[in-house]
Amino acid sequence: MKTWWSRIQRRWDTLRRLLRPGETWLLARVLLFALAVPALSWTKASTWTRWLERRTACAHPQRGDEAASGRILRCVDLAMALGSPLVRQTCLVRGATRYYFLRRAGFNLTLCFGAAMRDGELVSAPGHCWLEKDGQPFLEPTDPRPHFLPIYRLPQVGVK
Repeated sequence: MKTWWSRIQRRWDTLRRLLRPGETWLLARVLLFALAVPALSWTKASTWTRWLERRTACAHPQRGDEAASGRILRCVDLAMALGSPLVRQTCLVRGATRYYFLRRAGFNLTLCFGAAMRDGELVSAPGHCWLEKDGQPFLEPTDPRPHFLPIYRLPQVGVK
């Protein structure tokens, strides 16, 4: 029991040191959203679109500011790190969560879902989920496009 409690205390202390004023509520919302993403993965693509795109201000959001993106990305990273094992450490959770909050902050992004490719052919390996900004991978350590064929994108341009 002492080990369990000390782990919670360590996480709480880390959280207090890392959060800036006003980020507590954002982190709570990010955590709840990240927890819900795996349940969403069992639904149809149209449900993804409705859930992730609803309440987006307009088809062409205004440019988000860098301070807002920094707060959002910091809270998503904290949620991924501190929410484990409840928050799954997957590209799907990370990508969908970043997309949801950054789009609402005014950033024009695309969420891409890709199928694995090997030697130019689709394979049954797991897929990948990533963000694109201005047609280029965004916040990815390496470009996933040579290894994954995009099969679905959000927002769905031209689809009502």
